[in-house]
Amino acid sequence: MTLALTLGAAVLVGLSLGLLGGGGSILTVPILIYLADVAPKPAIAMSLFVVGVTSAVGMLPHARARRIQWRTGLLYGTAGMIGAYGGGRLAAYIPAGVLLVAFGLVMAVTAAAMLRPRPVSAPITSTASMTSTASITSMTSPHAVAERGPVNRPMARILAEGIAVGAVTGLIGAGGGFLVVPALVLLGGLTMPVAVGTSLVVIAMKSFAGLAGYLDSVRLDWPLTLAVTAAAVVGGMAGSRLAGHVDPGRLRRAFGWFVVVMAAFVLVQQVPATVRHLVLDTLSGWPAQSAFIVAAVSGALVVWRIRARRTGVPLVASPPRPGPIVPGPPPTSGAGPDGGDTHASALGTTHATSDAPNTIESRENRENRMFFTQYYLECLSQASYLIGDKTTGRAVVVDPRRDVSEYLNDAAAHGLTIEAVINTHFHADFIAGHLELAARTGAWIGYGRRATGVEYPIRALADGERISLGEVTLQILETPGHTPESISVLLFEHPGDTVPYGVLTGDALFIGDVGRPDLLASFGITADELGGMLYDSVQHKLMALPDQVRVFPAHGAGSACGKNLSTALQSTIGDQRLTNYACAPMSRDEFVAIVTEGQPPAPGYFGYDAVLNRKRHELLDVSAHLRPLSPAEFLELQAAGAVVLDTRDALEFAAGHPRGALNVPADGRFAERAGMVVPPDSEILVIAPQDREAEVVTRLARIGLDTVAGYLREPEGALTAMAGHLTQARRVTVSELRQALDRAHPPALLDVRNAGEVEGGAIPGAIAIPLAELPRRLAEIPADTPVVVYCASGIRSSIAASLLRRHGHTDVSDLLGGYDAWRRALTPATA
Repeated sequence: MTLALTLGAAVLVGLSLGLLGGGGSILTVPILIYLADVAPKPAIAMSLFVVGVTSAVGMLPHARARRIQWRTGLLYGTAGMIGAYGGGRLAAYIPAGVLLVAFGLVMAVTAAAMLRPRPVSAPITSTASMTSTASITSMTSPHAVAERGPVNRPMARILAEGIAVGAVTGLIGAGGGFLVVPALVLLGGLTMPVAVGTSLVVIAMKSFAGLAGYLDSVRLDWPLTLAVTAAAVVGGMAGSRLAGHVDPGRLRRAFGWFVVVMAAFVLVQQVPATVRHLVLDTLSGWPAQSAFIVAAVSGALVVWRIRARRTGVPLVASPPRPGPIVPGPPPTSGAGPDGGDTHASALGTTHATSDAPNTIESRENRENRMFFTQYYLECLSQASYLIGDKTTGRAVVVDPRRDVSEYLNDAAAHGLTIEAVINTHFHADFIAGHLELAARTGAWIGYGRRATGVEYPIRALADGERISLGEVTLQILETPGHTPESISVLLFEHPGDTVPYGVLTGDALFIGDVGRPDLLASFGITADELGGMLYDSVQHKLMALPDQVRVFPAHGAGSACGKNLSTALQSTIGDQRLTNYACAPMSRDEFVAIVTEGQPPAPGYFGYDAVLNRKRHELLDVSAHLRPLSPAEFLELQAAGAVVLDTRDALEFAAGHPRGALNVPADGRFAERAGMVVPPDSEILVIAPQDREAEVVTRLARIGLDTVAGYLREPEGALTAMAGHLTQARRVTVSELRQALDRAHPPALLDVRNAGEVEGGAIPGAIAIPLAELPRRLAEIPADTPVVVYCASGIRSSIAASLLRRHGHTDVSDLLGGYDAWRRALTPATA
């Protein structure tokens, strides 16, 4: 029974770590001492092992959800390891009772930190960053950077606090998580969800270092340790998966009061017998004694909360809200204006498929007037935003996609009316949904004032122009460079705020990168011209904003609008200043050279979409293109010149497909790859996986390929009926390719990976042409020689091979498993 209780309680340890980023050792040590009857010092050492392993495993779901900032975590964790090891060694010389008293006091402080009112966090890198200028106008002027001076992270303070917190953890086996999370927000500039995930990296590092310090003086019961660890790991994995689905405020408060009780119990057990006789003899047994301590601790918390409300001084540091920027010397710690309401929103994520949008939505509180939601479409790496004022019901959508129902549904659900649609520029990688939203809502459409050649009515937005939704206010910031008309949108919760809540940067600034300036060469604007504009926009305007301003870009990793985009969906100006290669101080010429070098090839449809977004094109109507076709109708349209787009996977396609069909599997980056090989304005016939026709049509329409004439009804049976019109595609194994290359007349090799991939290794003798460039470079492929195509894993090669067959190449194969399979076979590769 005791073991069962111990293991059941260990599951709670893991849940705490996964959900809150802390609290594991606060529970583990009492569990081991009072349930498993382990001596205090071995219990502390065992706790360090349990929490270290649980944190290491629990960080994996956070990493997959992009909630870990590795550089910050490793830096803070390394400092923590130094302190933790020292604390663990020092513990050998301190009596167990003293350690437990210290442990109980840390529990009480932890409970106070959990129960105190918590404003929603704002990423802040240093108090010095709040002293730049008096107004947003001067912040965004070309001279603001010089006035402001360089802003650096408080590295010495990060290291010092890491060592100090590590020492506490190593000494008593607790105190890490709930001290680490605020420190990561305050000193590391992280948002709360990322701070929780990153704290698990730090906690794991500190725990193992502290354990190393203890192992010289204690011996562990390893069977019990491993059993408790396994139970905690199960709880930790569950907690990490529940992190985005449980109300953290309620959970934190409930856990806090539980820790109060545990702290009371631990402290009661350490009260000397003589003192107990004098003070606690009137109380019978430990429950009454614990109740007395709970009352005392609770009373102290009440007194502290009253004092905190009167003086604004918290017991435990937590992330401050951005206040007005005050010119002059930096404020002292804890000082500075704090006007205005509690921050409008903290962001959390929900899971989605590569096709469905991933919604990052604001969490509301009683004082929140702002509604803010980010929608992220994985398959196009595209972000759009709905911003509203809940007191007036007025809202704006920024950079919408064409299928606009989700914006409309969310607006209606929150009592908002969409009054405006703002595009940060003329997008090239997708067709924006401005016309669809304007038709459905009557909203006006806004672009930067340099927008020209537009066929529909627009509102030209000037630099510094403000758009009021009530309290929530937007301000336009001209940031040309990716395109001449590019703008960013500053977002204020209140019109009087001088620090923006965030900035929607469009394609000017990404997380880890900036927008490429070379896409308009065919329109007569050189990359050097746009690169110079982008330099001013990034270095003189966006980098002049305060460090705590959140950055919300229009694209993420995988987009061809840049070369080094992060998987993160939001950041801060301060973090980009520190980590983004293009935000480092440099000359204009250096900037232009570095941002134009090594850009991936742009898909062929980019130019088409950039023009189409200026035109009054037809509105999205998926149902109009969902025409089921019989085999006879399908073949008749194909004979008339329609392009057959087979979206089944490569293996099904190879087994049998209509002659001349293009194979672009519907999974992953389907629309982008279809846009590389399907000529715009082509009539398209779709072969889709069963019941995915509407999805395929919608995804094609998102990039302007809304010319689908119909789809093959019940494809499995229909293809059987079309057997006389089908052909197969040959796919070769690595072994077969090696044999073919050893022959007197080997096949030509075509590598359709991007240049950066080829630099990492290639099959000797291959012709390297990225898939995006292949349609215009077909003449470079030998027409009288067998061709074997390969990519990284076998998806792009099937697309490229089908394109070659469509254009007359009769002997084309592609390599199963791609270059990855070739490399695994240990064949020498050339860089």
